[in-house]
Amino acid sequence: MNNKGQSLISFVLIVPIILLTLFMVYDIGNMVLLKGQLDNINYLTIDYGLDKLDDVDLNNKLTEMINKNKDDIDKIEININDGEIRILLEDKIENKLSLINKFDVLDIKSNYVGYIQDNKKIIRKDK
Repeated sequence: MNNKGQSLISFVLIVPIILLTLFMVYDIGNMVLLKGQLDNINYLTIDYGLDKLDDVDLNNKLTEMINKNKDDIDKIEININDGEIRILLEDKIENKLSLINKFDVLDIKSNYVGYIQDNKKIIRKDK
């Protein structure tokens, strides 16, 4: 038997699987990183907003703060009602990752709510 031929066939069969696995790890890592970024921006923005609830132009200040941290967010929704701040950030993954965008466009969402209760700031993920 020819061992060189067997090694070549094994190499040809294994390399695409390894490359596909590496691309998937890279893509999933970038998705997790983007989700973490959006969550951090959302949390910090609500924290800032709860300190400045009495400001007249709070909605624009919060939008500006979000855009300073990440300027290419696709969707920003800010609702301020009765001392409660709700922020939804949504970013699409198209053209940002190598493998996933060839199949479909994914949305990464970060939805938080913040309010003051018993002189404490409560900031949590919203449903």
